[in-house]
Amino acid sequence: MYNILFIWLTVFTVIVHSQSSHDSPAITSEGNGSYKIEGKILIPPGDNSLETTRVLIDDGQYIGIPQVDGTFVVCGIPSGSYVVSVVSPLHVFEPVRVDINVKGKIRARKVNHIQPGEVVTMKYPLNFETHGIPNYFQKREVYRLTDVIMNPMFLTLLVPLLLLLVLPKLASTDPEIQRDFQQASNMLQPNFNNPIPDISDVFANFLGGPKKSKPPQIQGGSGGGSSTSGSGGAVSAAPKRKTTDQTKRKS
Repeated sequence: MYNILFIWLTVFTVIVHSQSSHDSPAITSEGNGSYKIEGKILIPPGDNSLETTRVLIDDGQYIGIPQVDGTFVVCGIPSGSYVVSVVSPLHVFEPVRVDINVKGKIRARKVNHIQPGEVVTMKYPLNFETHGIPNYFQKREVYRLTDVIMNPMFLTLLVPLLLLLVLPKLASTDPEIQRDFQQASNMLQPNFNNPIPDISDVFANFLGGPKKSKPPQIQGGSGGGSSTSGSGGAVSAAPKRKTTDQTKRKS
């Protein structure tokens, strides 16, 4: 009796469970308007960098983790245009643009920021290949002779030196140029007959102005007149005495 009852209860629960699962709608990615992006990451054999590698869609809006064999699937993505990039600390991968239309058709093409209108299609599912190793350090600059030659200070010294070496040779071939050089050298050489004045004297004379001449002394007053008259009287008296002596001798 109990065995029959147990069998009926088991059959009833199975029927109810199957009926409920049949009535509930199946949730699929295509039914909700969301899709998936899948592909594979190709790395050299023996490389264990997949553990630290991630698949980023639109700079991390959706993230995918690759499997051991390098395959990945990112689900729950609505229709639109996305940039799929693979980030790894040991490898460099080129990003790919994936376009998903409303009907679920997927197209992959290269990312071209310079000419976005130029379309270069790629295979789908995606295949990411390594393009080198990332460089985290800046290489130290090495001393080179070209850096010294191309230095502006060196060029400013080199040009006058070349002129000094080349122009005398040109002057020796052309007599007119040689005469001009001779005149220029004569102007630069000091002339001992007419020495060049000191620059300090030139500035002193220029800033000091012209020298002032002393005014003539004017003799004024009665004293001056008396002295002149007295001297004049003494001078005039001497000829009178000479004339009187001459008249006495004649007589």
